Amino acid sequence: MKKTNHFFLIIAVLLILATSIFPQASGATGISGSVSDLQGAVVPGATVTLSNSAKGFTRTAVTNGNGVYNFAGIQPDVYTLEIEKTGFKKYVQNDLRAAVDTPLEINAKLEIGAVSEVVTVNSNTIDSVVNTQDASIGNSFQPVQIQQLPTDSRQVNSLLSLQPGVTREGYTNGGRSDQTNIMLDGVDNNDQQQGTAGGLHVEQANNVGSPLPNSATNTFFSVLRATAESLDEFRVTTASPNANQGRSSGAQISLITKSGTNQFHGAGFYVHRDTNWSANDFFNNRAGVERPNIDRDVFGGAVGGPVWKNKVFFFYSYEGWREQKDASIVTTVPLASLGQGILKLQDNDGIVQTITPAQFTSIFPDAGQNPTALASLASAAARYPANDFQSGFGDNVNTAGFRFNTPVSYEQNTHILRLDWNINANQQLFARANKQHDVEIGNSAFPDTPQQENWEHNTGLAIGHNWTIGSNKINSFRYGLTRQAFTAGGDSNQDRIVFRFVFSPLNFLYSLSRVTPVQNFTDDFTWTVGKHTAQFGGNVRIVRNKRQDSAPGFSQAVINPSFYDGSGRSLLNPLVDAGYNISNTDLLKQAAVASLIGRYSDYTAEFNYDKDGSLLPPGTVVNRNFATEEYEMYAQDSWKPRQRLIINYVLR
Repeated sequence: MKKTNHFFLIIAVLLILATSIFPQASGATGISGSVSDLQGAVVPGATVTLSNSAKGFTRTAVTNGNGVYNFAGIQPDVYTLEIEKTGFKKYVQNDLRAAVDTPLEINAKLEIGAVSEVVTVNSNTIDSVVNTQDASIGNSFQPVQIQQLPTDSRQVNSLLSLQPGVTREGYTNGGRSDQTNIMLDGVDNNDQQQGTAGGLHVEQANNVGSPLPNSATNTFFSVLRATAESLDEFRVTTASPNANQGRSSGAQISLITKSGTNQFHGAGFYVHRDTNWSANDFFNNRAGVERPNIDRDVFGGAVGGPVWKNKVFFFYSYEGWREQKDASIVTTVPLASLGQGILKLQDNDGIVQTITPAQFTSIFPDAGQNPTALASLASAAARYPANDFQSGFGDNVNTAGFRFNTPVSYEQNTHILRLDWNINANQQLFARANKQHDVEIGNSAFPDTPQQENWEHNTGLAIGHNWTIGSNKINSFRYGLTRQAFTAGGDSNQDRIVFRFVFSPLNFLYSLSRVTPVQNFTDDFTWTVGKHTAQFGGNVRIVRNKRQDSAPGFSQAVINPSFYDGSGRSLLNPLVDAGYNISNTDLLKQAAVASLIGRYSDYTAEFNYDKDGSLLPPGTVVNRNFATEEYEMYAQDSWKPRQRLIINYVLR
């Protein structure tokens, strides 16, 4: 007893009060409890065996002087619990679901009798998703729920927001999405560039979106995709995470990949969405544009089984995504009259006034009309005749909307392979590899302009080793490499020149390439002494970020009415002075006048220098390398002095 008190005092000096109860490696769980007789007296020295015959897994513990046993670092799965003690009937409890990051307590009462007699208890924990054992708040989702809950074409990430207090964008209980931490098999799976777990995956500096349908939708985003067939289960901890998870203050998401068993299992699927079963868009119908294509095919399968029975298992899954669709695009274009130098003004009485080029020159004698600008406007009006006067694009007298369908496509390929090896009764090893190859053909600015083509080819590797050192010591080690890599092709390799609110010839998206490998090392050591379960661990992340960005190599010039004197009022003041009944604050009228004058009022010149200070030529791709390293350590103790009293101390 004295030794135990000393242990507790040492931990109490080092640690502060927090919310962890059953420590384990991230994604793992724990099964513990007490053994007593029917009168409530504790039963020390009972042999407790936890097993999973499908994977050849067995671990044994002996109840201590308080009748308590503890299995820490258990991988999420379905287990059988057996308890034996001379003078008592054998106790067997089947179908124990150890859910991810959700500790489980099983208290058993033994009946007096021969060990050859068996008392069997059938558990219903397989269907339970309620955590009653610690202060963490969140739900675990098991395979049957992942398969049966409705999703958009089997996108599992959409299920992560099905928790109280969580939004689709990754915000949790009012916390920002960049505070969310996503782990796959205990290894970092976060976007280290954006730092956000949800919403559009966009490079802000270049406005280039990720090619993945997974991330192009407004849902949780992870570098490595988890598919419906590959994911065994997951848990989203929304509040009070345990110390081994506490990298950030937001949601803690643990995803677990399926593994093989002693029996061969397989699955196949095919999901099709057909354009013929859809209706046209209301605005397309109004503009006389045909129904856009929305064809989509999602297909794939999985297979798993033994390589060496009870020793080595494999699991492999593939999912393909093919989507051919038309995006309905509407953009502002000049009308033919504006290209001819004719300015039309709808006055405050609703009457359209026409100002000829000669009248315009007399009203603006110091500016006049720019022939080059007129030629550009006339060319745009001829190439893209306005067909939408009701969508709110343009003023419908000088400019209007041009609506068209642009074909876009997504091709997504996801390969996942996992191998598990029971080295011996005390050591288990697993390795998981991910390979993704995705291509997106994005929108074009107009039917005859280039489309943006994006490629994403993320890869990942995880290796995990679990070692039962003794009846009361467990060590869990993880190494992971998560490599995010994508290239966005852009639609322009020239300076950005536009007529603001009137016409832009391109989207002016520039090429961008980024490779971000993240190496992650974690180790968790669990030690049970008396009524204390202590855990010590560390987490190291080595992040490298290599970017090649062409956007900083191009300048921009804009015919921008807002950059004239008085925020553009000076463009309409001469017309008001000439007797036209208009407001000098009308932005679209200001834009039409500015486009005819054709002067750049808003311009930015980009200058880039090499490391030696020499000026780089315009259009040069800018290379930047970033390095980040994170080192974390933690210790925690869960002390259970009574059956219904648990005191937790944590330092991270």
